[in-house]
Amino acid sequence: MSLKVVVSIIFAILLYFTIFSSLYSDSKLFSVEGQPSTISDHKFHGYLEQMIGHLDASILNVQNNNSVLAVAHALHPIEEIVDVINSRLIQTNETLTKDFSSKLNKYVQTVRSDNLNKIIMEKGELEKLLSNALDQSISLEKRTNRDYILNVTAELITIASEEYTESMSQGNIINFLEYQDGQQFFKRAIILLNNSQAYLSENDKNYLTGLDKLKKGLDSKIDPSEIDMNVKDMLCEIKKGLYC
Repeated sequence: MSLKVVVSIIFAILLYFTIFSSLYSDSKLFSVEGQPSTISDHKFHGYLEQMIGHLDASILNVQNNNSVLAVAHALHPIEEIVDVINSRLIQTNETLTKDFSSKLNKYVQTVRSDNLNKIIMEKGELEKLLSNALDQSISLEKRTNRDYILNVTAELITIASEEYTESMSQGNIINFLEYQDGQQFFKRAIILLNNSQAYLSENDKNYLTGLDKLKKGLDSKIDPSEIDMNVKDMLCEIKKGLYC
């Protein structure tokens, strides 16, 4: 084989890999991973309610002199939620997003200081920002829609049941952080339904009674399978065929 032929073959091989590499690199720009993630309105609302639940838990733990759990709950919105909703927050109001991130990090440091009055003040500021994010992102008309309210409730009780299941073993709490998450998320669902009674049917108000019982069962550390079964029954009614 002549030198000219060998050179031509090598050139062809190099050209092939150059083109292939370029195509592969460009294709990643259009991959699913490369696209901005989107979350539904009721999921977004559910995440904001979870954040409030974590903030409430941080206060309770400071009051009970448990700084470890207080800081853990203050960190959870940053570690578990912010990245998930960040693109939605930016679409809503980029300035609000930066302010929220700054105040969250400041709140963690304040919780570490155990200054209860300052913690309560900063928690209030964070809740106002969350309320502003909700107001700017989702119309009041939609947030007072019966199906929307129940879908947000479904989001909260689903994660509450999951957290409770993970926190328990043979009737004992093995993870207090997750146990308190379950408590707070059920509590947020109850508060949401309580505040939304004007937009619900009389039959829908049975969900509120059911959630009160579930919260009491969780507080009494009943078998997680019983909580899970009742939550799935409620989800079956709210979501219809999806969970039945």
